[in-house]
Amino acid sequence: MFGFDGSTKAIVSFLEKIKDNKEGDKLTHKEVRAYGRLMLALLPNLQVDDDEQIQLLLAAISSAGLPHYDRSFAAEQILKLLDEQKQRKLNCPDGF
Repeated sequence: MFGFDGSTKAIVSFLEKIKDNKEGDKLTHKEVRAYGRLMLALLPNLQVDDDEQIQLLLAAISSAGLPHYDRSFAAEQILKLLDEQKQRKLNCPDGF
């Protein structure tokens, strides 16, 4: 899609920004929700294993009514899932 290779590198950068925004002093709710919706739309094109869990957490990030702390927590959980996936792939390059 548009030359996008499915890499999660840029997504990780956005998630780090959301994770570091616990007090809402760096990003507004509107900006965080926009990032969440954009990442949610790209999820089918990402090379991720835990896409159902990530989808749920991205939906939470993009929903209205959550405080920044909760969005930060969800972003942190997605980052952990992506890191666990990366570690699994490093330990088992064949996927087994």
